[in-house]
Amino acid sequence: MPSMLARRDFLALSGGAIAAISRLRPFSASPAYPSAHKFQSLLRIPSLLRPTQSDETTDYYEIEQRQASLEILPGRQTTIWGYQGMFPGPTIKTRQSRRTVIRHTNKLDVPTVVHLHGGATPSDSDGFPTDLILPGRQKTYSYPNDRAATLWYHDHAMDHTGLNIFMGLAGMYIVEGQEERQLPLPRGEYDVPLVLQDRLFSADGALLYRPDPVDGPATDVTLINGTTWPRFDVSACRYRFRILNASNARSFRLALSSRQQFVQIATDGGLLAAPCVAQEIPLAMAERVEVIVDFSVYPLNTTVTVDDQNASLAERSLLQFNVVRKVKDDSEIPDRLAEISAIVPSRATQRRSFVFTRADSSHSETRWSINGKEFDAARAIAEVSANDIELWRLANHTFREKHNVVHPVHLHLANFQILKRNGKPPAPYESGLKDTAALNVGDEVEIAVRFPGYKGKYLFHCHNLEHEDRGMMARFDVH
Repeated sequence: MPSMLARRDFLALSGGAIAAISRLRPFSASPAYPSAHKFQSLLRIPSLLRPTQSDETTDYYEIEQRQASLEILPGRQTTIWGYQGMFPGPTIKTRQSRRTVIRHTNKLDVPTVVHLHGGATPSDSDGFPTDLILPGRQKTYSYPNDRAATLWYHDHAMDHTGLNIFMGLAGMYIVEGQEERQLPLPRGEYDVPLVLQDRLFSADGALLYRPDPVDGPATDVTLINGTTWPRFDVSACRYRFRILNASNARSFRLALSSRQQFVQIATDGGLLAAPCVAQEIPLAMAERVEVIVDFSVYPLNTTVTVDDQNASLAERSLLQFNVVRKVKDDSEIPDRLAEISAIVPSRATQRRSFVFTRADSSHSETRWSINGKEFDAARAIAEVSANDIELWRLANHTFREKHNVVHPVHLHLANFQILKRNGKPPAPYESGLKDTAALNVGDEVEIAVRFPGYKGKYLFHCHNLEHEDRGMMARFDVH
């Protein structure tokens, strides 16, 4: 059976699983996870996936996409769909320019697709949403790992990315560069991934996917690395945190309760040229940031939390750090981090403009569009040339009372630099290479995009997943 599947066939295959989720016992008025339990569970660190074999140039992996029952809420079992049956999936760590080949086997009852978010990959391994892995089938993806950065891999199935990621199909993917290995940054147990997600649970622990086409799924619990409001016992030294917002539709604005500044060292596309400091860091869906936090400035037994300034006071604290031991710290924060090949706007061969807004649609529910068109897998909205630089204007023209509709715009294949945000230079936290740019209502962002040498069909779309699933996605072709 071919991997390309019509939308109606996908809906038929997915219908049983979606119906089963919709029949789950309704969420009760009392929270599934009482606030008294906050910071009682230790932070889990996703395990590293080991290659099944390696040669001089390539590491080979096997991943099963399967259902599992896990304890996410204390004392309750939750059914998830996970890579290797984990939530989130195992972390894959490799080195720049060393190839990774991953064979995915779909043991779920729904079709899936895998996308390496932030990777520059051949088109047939990029995860086009109709290039499905049907239940019981396999697909092999090949990643050259040209970029050193904190990436992630996740589902990208047509019309059902939101559901599949909500159920657990996401994991970290870290590519370490040669430059980076020479720097005295924190490493080993002091280099920690943090995957931020929000979810809704029934009283007995089942995941409840209740998507609103504008605001995304209803949620009431914040998870970090699949742990509900965890605590992390730290040493009095520097830590490097690789933070990913893997939520469907929730943006964060992160700060430390002590008001200590973060030292930011990287964005989506890898290390910054030099570190910068920030009291708060906004993080929209799919964005990543890497920060250094120095816990040696605190006395032993100090408690510090990571807070979301977008949340209410009662729900603000996400993760608790407890400073419990002293250690020798040989790490440093260098004045210079990386040589970044700037994308020179004057070399651009093309200017384009893309407006993200509501679609004019006959559907009974809200639909979304780019330049007034909903996604059509058979139609390219732009034809670009490999190795060219282009200037793109991205605009959020979604206006609706009582809604601050965020469109985090993600480009497959290509990294970009933000030149201007609403006519002004970008903030330091988004001044490096990016693959996702957050657009709040009324925002206009100008970016310079450099396309790598891979050719074929690729995507750009809103990473507010319920918007993506309802039309806010477009194909571009590279020649």
